[in-house]
Amino acid sequence: MKTPTDYTFISLTGLREDTFGDEEIFMAIVQLFQESIDEFLEILEKCWPEKQWEELYQATHKIKPNITMFGISSLEQEILNLESLFSSQGNPKDINDLVEKCQSILTQVKLELEAELNNKPHE
Repeated sequence: MKTPTDYTFISLTGLREDTFGDEEIFMAIVQLFQESIDEFLEILEKCWPEKQWEELYQATHKIKPNITMFGISSLEQEILNLESLFSSQGNPKDINDLVEKCQSILTQVKLELEAELNNKPHE
């Protein structure tokens, strides 16, 4: 099993504390977040080129608490900025840079979450 310091993008310490050491709940939350990442990335890919502002805003708003819960500090401010820019239909260049950063980091986050799931003993 990896330790919390083995990850570059995520910190699972807070989530472990919040789940009081219950591995079943912890793993279920990790799996749900993986699904949320997939959904968010799919919406970015589909809706950003079409400037579907409301869908983009809603998806960003929905994933925001998970960014904090999973200790993804490298994205916390970016998600807030993206949410605000989607809400105000901001500068496409600024948005594009943030979208690309989110896509890149969340792809790495998924790999780290998968590593966490694969390192758990199966009961």
